[in-house]
Amino acid sequence: MRITVRLFARLREELGADRLELTFEQDPTLADVLDRVLGDRRPRGMLIAINNELLRGRDPRMVRLKDGDVVDLMPPASGG
Repeated sequence: MRITVRLFARLREELGADRLELTFEQDPTLADVLDRVLGDRRPRGMLIAINNELLRGRDPRMVRLKDGDVVDLMPPASGG
């Protein structure tokens, strides 16, 4: 099973890529993807979209992904 993760802003710079292709043996949860990509470095206020649909207030452990899904990780904007 393959999941595409698109990285934006600071995450793109920190991880040195704008896109990651992840493979899993079984259907992962969003939490599985976040753990693999970010470990315990999840920015507060990060926006997450799956297949261009913004998630709000959903527990990542309860969001099941399927083959071919695209997860967008967008850290909060900073600056002044």
